[in-house]
Amino acid sequence: MQEQTVAKHLVLRSYLNGWFPILGSWNGRLLFIDGFAGPGEYEGGEPGSPLIALECVRQHKEQGRRSLKDVEVVLLFIEEEPERAKHLESLLEQEQLPSHTSYDVLQGTFEDHMTDLLDYIDEQNAELAPAFVMIDPFGVKGSPMNLIERILQNSRSECMISFMYEPIRRFREQPEFQPSLNGLFGTEEWQRCDDISNEDERKLCLHDLFKEQLKKRGAKQVVFFELWNRRRHIYTIYFASGSRKGCDLMKQSIWKVDPSGGYQLSGYAGRQRMLLGANTDPLAAQLRAHFGNRPTSIEDIEAFVMSDETIYHKGHLRQKTLGPLERKGRISVSRPQGGQGFANHKGIKVRFH
Repeated sequence: MQEQTVAKHLVLRSYLNGWFPILGSWNGRLLFIDGFAGPGEYEGGEPGSPLIALECVRQHKEQGRRSLKDVEVVLLFIEEEPERAKHLESLLEQEQLPSHTSYDVLQGTFEDHMTDLLDYIDEQNAELAPAFVMIDPFGVKGSPMNLIERILQNSRSECMISFMYEPIRRFREQPEFQPSLNGLFGTEEWQRCDDISNEDERKLCLHDLFKEQLKKRGAKQVVFFELWNRRRHIYTIYFASGSRKGCDLMKQSIWKVDPSGGYQLSGYAGRQRMLLGANTDPLAAQLRAHFGNRPTSIEDIEAFVMSDETIYHKGHLRQKTLGPLERKGRISVSRPQGGQGFANHKGIKVRFH
């Protein structure tokens, strides 16, 4: 188990611990789909993503006031390699399932099984239950944009996608590799990025294109973060959702990852790559540029921060950004109900200087 996998699993665990109780509070059925499930554990015995998802379900069904006790949770694990699928099945058979929880291990490709499931949903003239779909291929094959589009057409579906830039960089000029890239992006427009001589700009061009395609195909919110091992870019995590609240929850989950152990996470404010850290000055500058000096409600500012327009989440806004700005005299604050601070006061308006 490599360090970058640890980071990805921390993000997954944190997000599911928020996603299950939130969606379970007003839905009777939830679906978790792991499209590239693997064998369920690593050589050192660490749990893979299927067992992490099951553990999150168990935790919220057995503990806490926001329990999933009466919600049906279905876990679908798709794995192409027969031996890996068999090993995952053997691990899950040893687990005691929480109430109203079921799983299925499907041996085969993500593309085939997900297509069959969506075809069945279409035949029933129905909509997919609220679904979190984890798409974590080893390269660029097996997760075409057209299939992701079909998932996102279901309004309550979300995708967490690992985007592998390194094989694109190494093999993009080989003719036999190009059909795979056409499928990955759902377009041949990726070829325009080849004209960019600067490597960093070419990489960002491809990342921006992938985000654009996800939004064209049904996602209302798309954020992406890069995972680095010192100076080497490992992969990029994309999150595509129809919900601003889901977008904010994913950003919270990513910011929780401890950047120790040699890896780093970074995002983009505009086209500027930024390491995740305690400094919120870039957020302050972004708010000033977006809202100008017109009085703006605190609710509108928070909605902007929660969206995919920023790499920050709402927890960065009031105490960490607006509070220091007010103390420095860089914003004016109108509080019709009086008081101080930015918590629990309706009608607050902010004007940036």
